[in-house]
Amino acid sequence: MSSIYQKGEKDVVLRVEKLSKAYGDLLALNRVSFQVRKGEIFAYLGPNGAGKTTTVNILSGLLKRDKGEVTICGYDLDSDPLMIKQAIGVVPDESNLYPELTCTRNLQYLGELYGLPRVERVRQTERLLAMFALEDKAKVPFQGLSKGLKRRLTIAAALVHQPEILFLDEPTSGLDVPSTRSLRRLLIEINRRGTTVLLTTHNMFEAEELAHRLAILIRGKLVTSGTPGEIRRRASQQERLEVIFSREVKEEEVLQNCPAVVSVTIKDQGFVLAVAELDRALREVVGFAGQNGIRVVSIVSMPPSLEDAFVSLIESHQDNTLQEIS
Repeated sequence: MSSIYQKGEKDVVLRVEKLSKAYGDLLALNRVSFQVRKGEIFAYLGPNGAGKTTTVNILSGLLKRDKGEVTICGYDLDSDPLMIKQAIGVVPDESNLYPELTCTRNLQYLGELYGLPRVERVRQTERLLAMFALEDKAKVPFQGLSKGLKRRLTIAAALVHQPEILFLDEPTSGLDVPSTRSLRRLLIEINRRGTTVLLTTHNMFEAEELAHRLAILIRGKLVTSGTPGEIRRRASQQERLEVIFSREVKEEEVLQNCPAVVSVTIKDQGFVLAVAELDRALREVVGFAGQNGIRVVSIVSMPPSLEDAFVSLIESHQDNTLQEIS
């Protein structure tokens, strides 16, 4: 065992330092660094092709990195692979369970592979089937389950050996709305029971609903990390106002009379205004209405969403790339 926890960092269960990976001329990961703390849900975000799955494959020992350091629960990825396999559970984007085996047999067989005694295998199988609401499917072959139930069993299988940290790659991809909601509740419950979770996703709503902290990866580079609130404030310079007037108002009227309003979008009976300075825009909109005998029916400040921040970061990164090329 070669634990390299540092003093004062006992809560860090995953540390990634300057991780790089190339496929020929394509640099999939470019000196990526982040930490995951014990007991949190950490979302690893990025558009398709950003390098999320490559990262998870490296962390789970399925892919060799080119450069960088990785420690999981204090164990070095190269020096202690067996200890790390015991410490992690991995849920790939495609299930790795046996289609012809029943739910019960799949879980028990994985318990055997992890060296669990028979009594413990049976106990864990019963506990997980109950936790994931699969008791009535215990004798059903994996191939006979719906897509949502297959996803449930795949996650349950990753928890057979009670790992400290669970890696999930796009856990709700391709699921219908009820299955997605059900799975999100399960992930919150898994985390509540003490398992640290790292999930990759490009679903901003999912990340905002589940994650304590997150990191955003774009074209192999980690561009920002923090809580969802911190990311929203850091990445988006514009706030929004949702305004409904008592009578019809043209978009150009608002833009001409309210310099702090950057853009106007029609929404239902009113407008969504992107503004550079919130206080100034409020004064200008109310003043414009008063001067023209218009009543403001409602006006609501709308902070930027995580999706707004995500799009802003992607656009900024693309602009920087173009500048570097030129």
